[in-house]
Amino acid sequence: MPDWAELGALYLDVYREPPYGEGEAEAAGFRETAARHALLPGFALTTVHTGGELAGFAYGVGREAGWWPPRAAAAAPHRLAGHPLFYVYELAIRPGRRGRGHGRDLLDRLLEPRPEPFALLAASTAAPAHTMYRRWGWQPVGALTPGRSELLALDLRAEARAISR
Repeated sequence: MPDWAELGALYLDVYREPPYGEGEAEAAGFRETAARHALLPGFALTTVHTGGELAGFAYGVGREAGWWPPRAAAAAPHRLAGHPLFYVYELAIRPGRRGRGHGRDLLDRLLEPRPEPFALLAASTAAPAHTMYRRWGWQPVGALTPGRSELLALDLRAEARAISR
């Protein structure tokens, strides 16, 4: 089982920064939610350590066909509706460890073995990570909070991944 205290401490380091401004209460919520997700079928977690400390992690859960984030502002677009999805709940890289390829490595290792045809994540449009996801081929497919948080999808089918590389 993952070390939720260690992951929660990293979560707090990342999400206390702007534009998030989260605190200990949100980190505690993360630990509780992630521990529940870890019990679901299709849960996956990747981590990276540097210098003996946790430098980053990514995790997600495979979701059945027809699932769509309950807080989404609109229904799933036609091209995603009816397909199973892998929902990436978190990608977090310690502030002093960014810019070294850890984020891309974590996502690649998380998504490579997935059987679902599409991955989905939510990203704050004010966060630098949003630009990074778009550069890596993630496409807008909806919003959680229009104008503030966008839903992005990545086609995981082998032929689509070969073209995007």
